[in-house]
Amino acid sequence: MITTLKNGKVCGMEENGILAFKGIPFAKTPVGKLRFKPPVPVTNWEGVFEAKKFGNRSLQTGEQEYKDNLGFSEDCLNLNVWTPAIDHKKRPVIFYIHGGGHFSGANSDEFFDGAHLVRGRDVVMVAANYRLGALGYLYLGDILGEEYKDSGNLGLLDQILALKWVKENIAAFGGDPDLVVLMGQSAGGKSVANLMVTPAAKGLFHRAIIQSGSVQCIRDTHTATELAKVVLDQLGVAATPWDILIKSGADIIAAQKAAYEAIDRGHLFGPVIDGRTILESPEKYIESGKVGEIPVLIGYNKEELYYSDPEDRRTAEESIKAFHKCYGKNWEIVYRKYKEYQKEYSAAVAFDMTQTLCVYGNAAMALTQLLAAAGNKVWSYRWDYGGAIGRAQHFSEMAYLFGFSIDESHKGYDKQDEALARRMNEAWMSFVCNGDPTTRDLPDWYSCSTGEMGYRMHLDKESHLEQINLHCYYQELPMQIIKL
Repeated sequence: MITTLKNGKVCGMEENGILAFKGIPFAKTPVGKLRFKPPVPVTNWEGVFEAKKFGNRSLQTGEQEYKDNLGFSEDCLNLNVWTPAIDHKKRPVIFYIHGGGHFSGANSDEFFDGAHLVRGRDVVMVAANYRLGALGYLYLGDILGEEYKDSGNLGLLDQILALKWVKENIAAFGGDPDLVVLMGQSAGGKSVANLMVTPAAKGLFHRAIIQSGSVQCIRDTHTATELAKVVLDQLGVAATPWDILIKSGADIIAAQKAAYEAIDRGHLFGPVIDGRTILESPEKYIESGKVGEIPVLIGYNKEELYYSDPEDRRTAEESIKAFHKCYGKNWEIVYRKYKEYQKEYSAAVAFDMTQTLCVYGNAAMALTQLLAAAGNKVWSYRWDYGGAIGRAQHFSEMAYLFGFSIDESHKGYDKQDEALARRMNEAWMSFVCNGDPTTRDLPDWYSCSTGEMGYRMHLDKESHLEQINLHCYYQELPMQIIKL
């Protein structure tokens, strides 16, 4: 199957009942003089580009965890498209952003296969790779000067360039460039929220789905610079920072891995309020109404970070050390909430409750309130179902959203799980296609349309809608959760 794009022709294939086009480049390889610089659109190619296999993943740690033969490279700015047909029909477009803490993951990961999500739906899906870790979010503007002022937002700028590619090319895949729905989980959900407060992304998308994410990873330039110094120190170039430009990508990734020992790896990287890509705090941007009338579906999981042994007798010193690594100067605010939970729960349970609230739940609820107060229609949810895992942990909803069959090696899942997966997928697809997640298989799902009282859908075997006070989040904790 061949279609013609702005840069040339591409040839895809039929796969799992849908047309798949994989590994299409949307930017030049960001190496040499382009390393630590904004992405540059790809140039035209001759002939037909064979888009039948996934492209390289971004350089990252944990490469040994992948059992396939896909490469890891700085030459990673590629995207995939899944579509029911190549025609002139204008279908809704899902622009899916993978998670991984801004330091891992790829658009080729098993769970993000577009065929699983949109098979049987009249919807197009796009999934783009973006630069990760130090190569995508290391802020060097205050260290190397004006030429590198954009370096803290490269992953975000990659996503924006990919969205521009969608606007220019998605009609060639039967998609509607005027109905693009951002969707992501974890760092992908954060990326969706980040794009909502980035002026350069305005007009490139029309709805947003934020799962286990918010704008909590956006940081000020001082914090970003201090975090960059940690990586430079581990790289051995703290005294001669310009040497990072000639270091190998592998050396840089090794240095960021070592930096995880000093800073919680989930918070080492994130976008920066640099006055160029992100102009002001997310709160100010949203409160001023600059987001526009974007409908939003947002939520988190009840037990996102419940990983401790409930019988573990965690000491106060151990908790304080962990909070220092995760929150920096905000640690005492978090510790106060931890001590409050400890009045009723064991040290281990209180720690997991604190982490779940302060890393995910609080930020999601605060963003819900901000958007609703600004006039956006926001549908709130919480994933409560423990399923085969026994807890509604981080990522546990993804098998349900992307859909699975109990015959597809999902051990422990049963017919009830399959039914819940169907209901969740229906709700998400209803939002994608209609701008409202309401379906006949769930209770009436009302939006939060003011910044005061609202509603939250609890997704479980028996789902229910709860009325909530949108100001019930932990207001002492700043939206920027790590501050140095």
